[in-house]
Amino acid sequence: MARAYLLVVESDPELQRRLADALRDSPYEVAAETEASWARRSIAVRPPDAVVLDTSLSDGPGFLLADELRSDSETHDKPIVFLSSRRYRGANHRSVALRRYGPARYLEVPERLHELRAELDALFDPQPAPESGRADDVEPAGARQAAIPEPRPVPSASGAVAPAAASPSAPIADPNQRREKRDVERTARTLENADADLRGTLKRTPFARVLQRLFARRATGSLLLMRESTKKIVDFVEGYPVSVRSNVLDECLGQILLQQRLISNEALQESLRRMKDEKRQQGQLLVEMGVLSPYNLSRALVEQLEAKLFEVFSWADGQYMFKQGEPPDGTEPRLGHVVQLDRSPAAVILEGIRRHYTPARQDAVLAAYAGKYVALSRDPVLRLQEVTSDPAEQRFIHDIDGRTRLETVIDSARIPRDKARWLLVALSQAGMIEPADTPIRKAGTPTPAAAVAAPAPVDAPSGGPASVPGSAALLSTNQLALVAQTVRSQNHYWALGVKPEDPREVIDQAYEALARGFHPDRYRQRPDEDRRLAQEIFDRLTEAHRVLSDPTRRRAYVTKLEKQRPSDLPSGPMPSGAAKEIYDTGLQHLRANRHREAVEAFRQAARMLPDQADFRAALGWALFREAPADARAGRAARAELLRAIQLDPKNNRARYYLGHFYAQTGQADMAITEFEKLLELDPGAGDVADEIRRLREAR
Repeated sequence: MARAYLLVVESDPELQRRLADALRDSPYEVAAETEASWARRSIAVRPPDAVVLDTSLSDGPGFLLADELRSDSETHDKPIVFLSSRRYRGANHRSVALRRYGPARYLEVPERLHELRAELDALFDPQPAPESGRADDVEPAGARQAAIPEPRPVPSASGAVAPAAASPSAPIADPNQRREKRDVERTARTLENADADLRGTLKRTPFARVLQRLFARRATGSLLLMRESTKKIVDFVEGYPVSVRSNVLDECLGQILLQQRLISNEALQESLRRMKDEKRQQGQLLVEMGVLSPYNLSRALVEQLEAKLFEVFSWADGQYMFKQGEPPDGTEPRLGHVVQLDRSPAAVILEGIRRHYTPARQDAVLAAYAGKYVALSRDPVLRLQEVTSDPAEQRFIHDIDGRTRLETVIDSARIPRDKARWLLVALSQAGMIEPADTPIRKAGTPTPAAAVAAPAPVDAPSGGPASVPGSAALLSTNQLALVAQTVRSQNHYWALGVKPEDPREVIDQAYEALARGFHPDRYRQRPDEDRRLAQEIFDRLTEAHRVLSDPTRRRAYVTKLEKQRPSDLPSGPMPSGAAKEIYDTGLQHLRANRHREAVEAFRQAARMLPDQADFRAALGWALFREAPADARAGRAARAELLRAIQLDPKNNRARYYLGHFYAQTGQADMAITEFEKLLELDPGAGDVADEIRRLREAR
């Protein structure tokens, strides 16, 4: 049975990424566009079985495209799943959309994005995916093509339609790839004759471990990989792979676009002809021909690089040599920007293992953990790497506590067994976990030797640590500079947002939350200055944790602080510039209904100024708006709002948010009480009086 073909039309890059994650292991074939204009062309080439459509696109409301789908005879009965993330939220919009565009579904995102897969499954009742998890059970891209309808022919400039030719079996003669092949051969000869900083065989050191070693060294330079006549060169910047070149002709852009059914063979051949005649880049020509959108070109260029890289994971043997050097300039600019790999090394390792590690290779890696306890690495640079964006997989990693044997970790996993094995293999190869012969004592469990007195004179914040997950919004250069200045000028307690009497467990939790937000993985694609500042913050947080988590070092540090002259001790409130700017960024996210980003910004601001009522109030409201149907989120939101009122009983914003929280969770009496208190503070708040009347009438 042919797989259902979905077209995703979504303008928000972050939501595009989350949609891709949500549909990663689905049985559907997925294509994507970011604009309605390009979605129309894509639909004309190949009508989808369903459309996942944002209600607010960059070039107009998504409803206009929905109208066109319903008026087209080929798509009038195709299901539409609306994603309402901006203006068109609420029961009225949902009711109208379902009635006007049925069959349809209507999801508010990001709150209900997790329901997308279930909605699609209800529409198509797909066949279950294979459960074996074998790398060789996955059909290669070429094998799937027989189950996919041929795309419609693309009209020529004259309007005539030519039949689409069959996909060629031999490598396509791409002039760009031929130039790359010559360049790789020439560079390989230079590297082979140079004094290598790292050299070996892939049989002894698998490619995944080579990536891990280069990341741990923060290495910059070029890695030459050779197997028989195949040669590949991977360029690294500070331990991150950024580009790949290959002498293999069938890894060219045109072949990838053809395999993914993004273009027809006719369009490919026409682009090759024009490349030869006009001496121009293939991707730009395809965009000008109207057969490929800039978004899909950008995706394909990255996937071209990834195809070259991931293929190396299938090598059982081969040679490698790394030469330290200056940062590469990047790959050839396409459509005005340089195309680079964008995954972290750990994420690259996970994807390579998913694609190419057979069960036998997985068993070989996990043999070192058989019967042993699985613990997270003690090195925070390795432990806190970004390996997956899937929430369930992140929870699986978080639950690794060093007190459970490998077999139990796999058997008790709340994700499919094959995913658990892939993750454990990847975590091992990336250096994120290590085996232990005995269970690891839970961090923070007090022992007599570890007891540390709570010295009163040490200057420390009173609000305790606040969690800042690794998904927090990236900070601007100015914000990073302000945070860096803060951690430079304040003591270790301030840096981690903990109190002197806090136990080891609290210090560990505070460090993990903060350090993850400034880990090098998160700023790997930012400018040099941003990377430098984030690295400085990460290093200073790590040093603070190293001192405060060790009883001996902590006592010595406290003694040092107590001996300092009063004028030398940091005192008073933490500098507010960075916190206020981050808070303002959160308000911008909140107004644009980007609730997840707002939550993370407010969390960061609240950590820096834990006693600021406005920050706590905004955090509570954003937590509720991010997931209004989640009971746990509701409890956390209410706690933050009550904390804000405790800090400042006259805070109008906190009372306003708390009143609406109660009103929207069906607690009308408590909502009326809060709104009445707000009226006492601000008698002129007419909208609040109207809300009280509405609630009383509803009762």
